[in-house]
Amino acid sequence: MERPVVLLVDDDPSMREILAVMFEIHGGFRIGGVAQDGFEAAMLACDLTPDVVVLDCCMPRWEGERAAAFMREHCPAMKIVAFSAVLQTIPDWADEFLVKTQIMDLVPLVESLCSPPLVRAAR
Repeated sequence: MERPVVLLVDDDPSMREILAVMFEIHGGFRIGGVAQDGFEAAMLACDLTPDVVVLDCCMPRWEGERAAAFMREHCPAMKIVAFSAVLQTIPDWADEFLVKTQIMDLVPLVESLCSPPLVRAAR
C-alpha cells in the first residue's frame, strides 16, 4: 500500500523541521516536499500532487489563501489543512484547520483525511 504524500508549508524554518520530524516519526506518510512560502508550495503541489498539504496562512510571496486557490485549480483532489497561529476558525480555502498550539493533533488530523486509514510503517 502506498503511503500518502504530504506537502509541508511554513515560512518558519524551525516549524518546517518540527513538522518533518513529526511526520517521519509517524511513518505512515511520505513527505513529498517542504516549502517556505505559498508560491513555492503551489509549484511543488503541481509537481507532486500530494494527498494532503499542511499550509500556513501568513507567509511571504503568496499567503495560504492564494496558494490554496492555485492548488485547488491544478490539483483538486488533494486535501488542505490550514495550520495557523493567527486564524481562529477554518478558512473557506481549507478542508480542515488547526491552530499551531495544537501541533500534537496535526498528524492524527492529517491521518483522518486519508482513506483508507493509515497503517504505520514497519521499523
